[in-house]
Amino acid sequence: MSNTQSIAPVPIDQIVKATSILHQRTIPPKFGHDLLPYFSFKRGFLNLNNGSYGALPKVVTEACNELMAWQEENTDFYYRIGFIPPLIGVREQLAKLVGASDVDELVMVANASSGLGVVLRNFLWESGDVIIRCNTTYATVYKTIQYIHDVTPGVQISEFQLAFPTTYKAILDGWKKHIDNVKQNAPQGKRIVAVIDSIVANPAAAMPWKEMVKICKDAKIWTIVDGAHSVGQEELKLADCGADFFVSNCHKWLNTKRGAAFLWMPKESQKIMLTTIPTSASYVTPGPDRPDTNIVSQFQYNGTIDYTTYLSVHVALQWRKWIGGEAAIHAYCNNLAKAGGKLIAQTMNTQVMDPDGEFTKAMVNVTLPFPSDFQAQYDASVGTALSNKLLAQNMYAVTYYHNNIWWTRVSAQIWNELDDFKILGNALVTICSEIVTEHKNANVPKNCKAASFESYLQQPIKGAVALDLDNALGAPKPVTTTKVVPVGYHTQLASIRP
Repeated sequence: MSNTQSIAPVPIDQIVKATSILHQRTIPPKFGHDLLPYFSFKRGFLNLNNGSYGALPKVVTEACNELMAWQEENTDFYYRIGFIPPLIGVREQLAKLVGASDVDELVMVANASSGLGVVLRNFLWESGDVIIRCNTTYATVYKTIQYIHDVTPGVQISEFQLAFPTTYKAILDGWKKHIDNVKQNAPQGKRIVAVIDSIVANPAAAMPWKEMVKICKDAKIWTIVDGAHSVGQEELKLADCGADFFVSNCHKWLNTKRGAAFLWMPKESQKIMLTTIPTSASYVTPGPDRPDTNIVSQFQYNGTIDYTTYLSVHVALQWRKWIGGEAAIHAYCNNLAKAGGKLIAQTMNTQVMDPDGEFTKAMVNVTLPFPSDFQAQYDASVGTALSNKLLAQNMYAVTYYHNNIWWTRVSAQIWNELDDFKILGNALVTICSEIVTEHKNANVPKNCKAASFESYLQQPIKGAVALDLDNALGAPKPVTTTKVVPVGYHTQLASIRP
């Protein structure tokens, strides 16, 4: 018997058997609760927070287990040869899905924050350069920009303010004025880079990002689009979007294993990309002998990781096609988010942030039922209490503070139905009432409070919450006893998580 290992490319479908159900002529379940058995949720768990971490269908989990077994059969073969052809195949599938012009415009990264971080760190920043961000920029990206400003003397930050509710017209008018002002005041010849959300995380808002990109391009400003929530939630035609870079998570709305994301960069943009993070062994020093760029090959391997997350894209796309396809998934989630948001608002006697649906894809924002005086000042302990109490009831939706109001961000997914939203609304009515009572009776030290959410984002240590030592969970929350100890911000940033 020969021990010879074939080095011919092996399609993923020849490696995994779990996907056989997707190729049978069986009728897939309809959208809604009929799909719950196809996921691994704990019995009774009400998941209305797909937007943070996504969810893995069982068939994808099983396929990933088989891919991991293949990896372990011969790790040298896998890491030196085996994973490469399937990875290129995944990139080809994603390039087709998102409308890229070429497979070599798209590489895989661990998550959107990593992708945006590596792009931002590849610019050779100089004094006088300007980075434009929004007050709603996702926290890790917001702080990456802050880091670049902190360590590179003279790099400036210009922040565009967004306050929801608003309108597309108001955003675009304000953005145009902001871009014109930055351009007029920036030193001649200096680089300006704008970071734009396609869908803001908190508040969940689908932005007029293509129009914002065009405004920047007309002003000769670089654009990096944080599309963390886009793929799987909206149709993308990246070749026509005009952006210089676009990053999106696959594990949020595309049903892949965590963490998997892609970084799209047209060939012209790749010229500034000198290195991956960590730097690959295929890095080439800039100079006359260096090719225009070899960044795609650098991304292919720059350290030992588990490529199963990236390869899971192939199976996830098969799954999504089997249950109805991208357009049907988008339509179901969009319609459910709009109807569900209205039902939650009715249940809690509050308001939807976006009643006309202009900003809504598959996530909806609803005001929480706190008294007006309670809304007036931000307190990190309230956000933590909301998270803990929702988890204690075996359900979850994001809660956050924006524009002097507490909101919930509710994700609509293919396993949800309208009744789920009413259950959440009723739970939040009770939870918010409990928090008001507990907060009034709590002995939270003054140094555990932030003056506003903006100050908390800038200096989270000053907004640390308190720990109730009598509670065995050991999680920060509003305290109801006098035995309190201030704890560091690193313990839990419930209010600014995705």
